Amino acid sequence: MKSGAHGPLERTLQLSKGVGPYRERDLWARGVSTWADFERATQQGVVMNERLDRELLLAIDQTRASLAAGDLEGLAGRVPEREHWRLYPYFSKRAAFLDVEADGDGALTVAGVMDEHGVGTFIRGRNLHELPVRLANSDVWVTFNGGSFDLPVLRKNFEGLPVPKLHLDLKVILRKVRQQGGLKEIEERLGLGRPPHLKGVRGLDAIRLWREHQSNLDPKPLRILVEYNLYDAVNLRALLEWSVNAIAEELAWDGWERQPVFGRGDVLYDISRLVLGL
Repeated sequence: MKSGAHGPLERTLQLSKGVGPYRERDLWARGVSTWADFERATQQGVVMNERLDRELLLAIDQTRASLAAGDLEGLAGRVPEREHWRLYPYFSKRAAFLDVEADGDGALTVAGVMDEHGVGTFIRGRNLHELPVRLANSDVWVTFNGGSFDLPVLRKNFEGLPVPKLHLDLKVILRKVRQQGGLKEIEERLGLGRPPHLKGVRGLDAIRLWREHQSNLDPKPLRILVEYNLYDAVNLRALLEWSVNAIAEELAWDGWERQPVFGRGDVLYDISRLVLGL
């Protein structure tokens, strides 16, 4: 998304100390909804108080400059973590959608990634060591409950794991539009179905499938595990892009044009090709 007066980032005023969610909502109620609105309002008089007005005007200038420069790290430092989802539309091409599976002892077994290069699967005993290099190519990592599971598992298994400039936990973002529950439950609710043979496969099944594969080197449980894992990763993009639109509608953004949502399409063919190649 190109920067402009009506992007998600330009619609938050939580950029300086003293402007949190409640003060921002008060400004919205007064018709001050965007950076441009605030700049116009200050030309007509004091909006909050002189100090807060001055600090927010400076923060808007600095944030606008960081956005124009594509400085994701700087933007992530300026924008509160609870509002980091607003950055995704501007940096979607630099995102990796990530899901990992681990054995009961926390040892990484399989990881799935979708980024600008397509989908990739990383398997213990085969190519798992390549995962950090693949992730290092992406500045934004998107997970579901990754702050509690995926990232700790990755740090446990890889010393010197790269640190993303931005991590978006979709579980937290979806709560903003009252989408509670696990990933599969939310997928079903929003119409992001999976093939029939993956229906009902859950986290504990991922452990069982890996152990079945290890016990007799049967490729069938590994194929199911990898396909299940890749669907976890791929569906994150559609859910994140759905969430941005849903939040915009929830907040009744004036002039917002609904953004396209990832349709999976050819990626599902790539998943099938990877799975059959195992």
